[in-house]
Amino acid sequence: MSTHSNNSFEKIVNSIEEKKLLKKLDLRIIPLVTLLYTLSFLDRVNIGNAKLAHLERDLNLVGNEYNWSLGIFFIGYVIFEVPSNIALIKIRPSIWISTLMLIWGIIMTCMAFAKNFSQLMVIRFLLGAFESGLFPGVVFYLTRWYKKSEQSYRIGLFFSGATIAGAFNGLLAFAITNLDSKYGLNGWQWLFIIDGLATVIVALFAYFLISDSVETVSWLTEDERKLAIDRLKLDAGDAHATHFDKVEIIKAFKDVVIIRSPYLIFSMLVAVIGYSLLVAQSTSIALKYTGACVVGLGAFASIPTSIAWLTNNLAGDSKRAVGCAMMIAWGNIGGVVSAQLYTANEAPDYKSGHSIALSLLLIGVILSIIQYYYLKRANKLKLNDPNKFLNELSEEEVKHLGDMHPSFIYSL
Repeated sequence: MSTHSNNSFEKIVNSIEEKKLLKKLDLRIIPLVTLLYTLSFLDRVNIGNAKLAHLERDLNLVGNEYNWSLGIFFIGYVIFEVPSNIALIKIRPSIWISTLMLIWGIIMTCMAFAKNFSQLMVIRFLLGAFESGLFPGVVFYLTRWYKKSEQSYRIGLFFSGATIAGAFNGLLAFAITNLDSKYGLNGWQWLFIIDGLATVIVALFAYFLISDSVETVSWLTEDERKLAIDRLKLDAGDAHATHFDKVEIIKAFKDVVIIRSPYLIFSMLVAVIGYSLLVAQSTSIALKYTGACVVGLGAFASIPTSIAWLTNNLAGDSKRAVGCAMMIAWGNIGGVVSAQLYTANEAPDYKSGHSIALSLLLIGVILSIIQYYYLKRANKLKLNDPNKFLNELSEEEVKHLGDMHPSFIYSL
């Protein structure tokens, strides 16, 4: 048999084995992290259902206090996202993610016993602080199992936990709040208690169910482990790095790719159409509902794909961990702002909130176009003159080039 035939046969075998490996990874990893995010999202948004169950009345909330209780969550979330992902570089995911989940589950349960606005604010801040590690942490975690070309789909599956939570949130809340007055507790208190305890129980199981890394996992055979490690190294090229690297962390804070937060243009334009229907004066109620659905289609599609675009273009675990946390933190600043824009006195049209969201989406489209051409030009420079990136650099400096290494080609 010729050398060419041997190589072709080897590629076919590797392709079959890789598909089997990928299926195994998906079954072991994706359902679990999606469940974790579903619970996280439920715990975050159930304060809306608590409001319907008379939370405001029972805690004597007045004026804009309820909106502040929404916004304070995101302040805690934004502050602690990056530190959490830095910790995740050094602490096993099974320990760090499960511990965060256990603590926020306890905090969620404690929210049932808040007596006033001040206590609610403190608890909501702490809830945001401890929930902050899950989303960016799992995104970073997935990049350590999947190749760049595979990440967008898996992040999308993980993010679907938000839509799953949204689909069943109201029904579950209705059933739970019917426990109103049982054992002297209000319906909204039962909501927080049951949601919190469910999170605590899953967190305890998560300590044993979350697999830490390709190198240490027990459910891969030695051949599968070697294939999993080799394909990730091949995918990363010379920019591959898995150790804790202070240089990469500093670069992450300076990288224009992270700060620009690239969203996929098409998804944002879909959301633009939806917001345009919501803002238009002559739009009927039916078209406004259609607009709200279209906004959801565009917005929910843009989030996982934009995050995958970012993680695909960052090399080195440290930079990738900090980078995705920074991007998600920037995005969650919107949660702080929106709580003050979508106020009761603007109901039901919410013109200010919708108009600002529409404007930001248009800015995002423009920045994404700029980002595309920026990365395209960078790729061209790397291919045409790779030595330009290596000249006069020591071996140590070349090791820290990361995604600036000429062998690392940006995803467009």
